[in-house]
Amino acid sequence: MACANLIAFNLGLEQNRDINTVRQLATQSKLKTYVPKKIKVETPEEAKAREQSGQPAPTTDDSNNDDNESLARLTEQLTADAKSLKKDSLAAAEFEKDDDTNFHIDFIHAVSCLRARNYKITECDMHKTKMIAGKIIPAIATTTAMVTGAVSIEIYKFVQGFTDLAKFKNSFINLALPLFLFSEPDEVKKTKSVEFDPIMCGPIKALPEGFTIYDKVVVNEGSMTLGQFIDHIK
Repeated sequence: MACANLIAFNLGLEQNRDINTVRQLATQSKLKTYVPKKIKVETPEEAKAREQSGQPAPTTDDSNNDDNESLARLTEQLTADAKSLKKDSLAAAEFEKDDDTNFHIDFIHAVSCLRARNYKITECDMHKTKMIAGKIIPAIATTTAMVTGAVSIEIYKFVQGFTDLAKFKNSFINLALPLFLFSEPDEVKKTKSVEFDPIMCGPIKALPEGFTIYDKVVVNEGSMTLGQFIDHIK
């Protein structure tokens, strides 16, 4: 009910606060019967046994998987509707926790309790939801906004193709002081072969040379034992 009324507000439609009328409307909605998808999940041992016997990989039942078709149909419909949509016909809902008639806290309380029920977490009452929501908003408007802004600036540099490390910045920010420190990031650490490593007390051979934590080796050889894996890497 809260969700539907919030959407009605956004679209400039008349809200309905009569729970009995909403219940009656809900009973008229025709929903498809839920049919769970059949998905075969294999353990590594089962996969290995199947590969050794030459059997094909299990297939997923896609008879009910029409998500792509639905998304394509909705995208086409939304694109057509957007052409006739005027900006003035939409209204933004400014969050206000102290107005008990705007459905804002009602919506947050409903979805949080549904999520809690889904994960078997103890549900809370409306007053606790209101209290928590009141504490979250100042945090979002301060620390979260500051971090998001600092990260977004670095993303803009990256997507513009900057490669000079000196152009990027690490940030240390303490809003309580306030303190803002920006420093150049270090180059990524690369593994190198050495004649003597003080930790291993002997020579170290890097395979491959210059490997970093951002690199990866893809092994696409199917199921194998640890010994076969080591031999393949060598």
